[in-house]
Amino acid sequence: MARPLTSPADGTPADGDDTAQTAHRPDHTMPSTGHDATAPRSSNRRRVLAAALAAATLAAVTAFAPWQRGLTVEPTGDEQLAAGLGPLLDSGYRKSVSAAAIDPDGTVRFTGWDADAHDQFEIGSITKTFTAALFADAVERGELTPTTTLGEVFGELEGTSAGELTMEQLATQHTGLPQTADRIPLTQLWRVYLRIDGYVEDLPGLLDRAAGLDTDPGTYTYSNTGFALLGHAVAEAAGVPYPQLVHERLLEPLGMEETIVPQTNADLPSGAPTGFSNKGMRTGPWTLGAEAPAGSIRSTTHDLAIWMGAVMDGSAPGADAVEPRTDLGDGDTIGYAWHTSTADKTAVTWHNGGTGGYRSFAGYTPDGRAVIVLSDTETWVDDAFDYLAAAPNPAFPAETKE
Repeated sequence: MARPLTSPADGTPADGDDTAQTAHRPDHTMPSTGHDATAPRSSNRRRVLAAALAAATLAAVTAFAPWQRGLTVEPTGDEQLAAGLGPLLDSGYRKSVSAAAIDPDGTVRFTGWDADAHDQFEIGSITKTFTAALFADAVERGELTPTTTLGEVFGELEGTSAGELTMEQLATQHTGLPQTADRIPLTQLWRVYLRIDGYVEDLPGLLDRAAGLDTDPGTYTYSNTGFALLGHAVAEAAGVPYPQLVHERLLEPLGMEETIVPQTNADLPSGAPTGFSNKGMRTGPWTLGAEAPAGSIRSTTHDLAIWMGAVMDGSAPGADAVEPRTDLGDGDTIGYAWHTSTADKTAVTWHNGGTGGYRSFAGYTPDGRAVIVLSDTETWVDDAFDYLAAAPNPAFPAETKE
């Protein structure tokens, strides 16, 4: 799903957290033994073969590596938005990007590079903001309290370390769950290397795994597993599955008709778009199984502009999820899912996201400005944060910052 802008990747392949950390590579340099003039001819053949294979591998990698970098097509839509955001997105491998901005007066502007406001993308961990809203709404409805524990909702977890975690600890990422809990199981890593979603666990499997996890309540650790458990706990309290709850309590009331909440590939419409790795390789769809409440939603900038507008003006169900609850240090805070960070004296409340072939960012400022960026490659779009932080006026072209 995603990681905070200020935190390193946690080693989860391609966003189970959203970013694949380069594994430590042992030194494969052969020790120097000097030239062996008496080496058999078969050894020489092996050397020649190795050299040929290395050359072939280099050629293959070069053939499949994308030559284009940054934005390679002309933008459509709002010219001012494209001019302000474009330079911040013009690096790494890009294909299609859709962006929206909301001005303080409520005006919504769209731009895109080979995409428009109605093209659907995987939004990754921005899904967590929907899960957080469902939790805040459940508290308002009296279905849960911030101190309700997982063990009280799921009897399978009673008496376990995870069972003692409260809903608020899950919602504010203060569970201390080990980062290894987010990683794709070794038995599914083959799927990652084929660019296929490796998160295929069902809810009973998630609960069984959670029962064996160590926790450290009160310690901030960004956890996809924790948010998955939160989402299912809210759904259990409401008596309906998580995807249905998102539709009934959030999407339908807000009129977000272009947003879906898949948990398996069977939930996807025919011809659903797929993303690309940062090497230009097409990836399979990521629907995440039981981890869906942490990152499975697919949406458009049209719908996310509705979402961000309703979050900002407080009309979204559970909108007070954005209220800061815990100080993270260095001026950063976290509410239910939403992080707030300050740069250039501007507070930005935000969340980013990523899956096997997509990256996303959504954020807003106290004066009612918001930006949403969706991209169908693994290249991060987090620089959109800087666009918000550096923009002092309603039109917010970043280059006019004093």
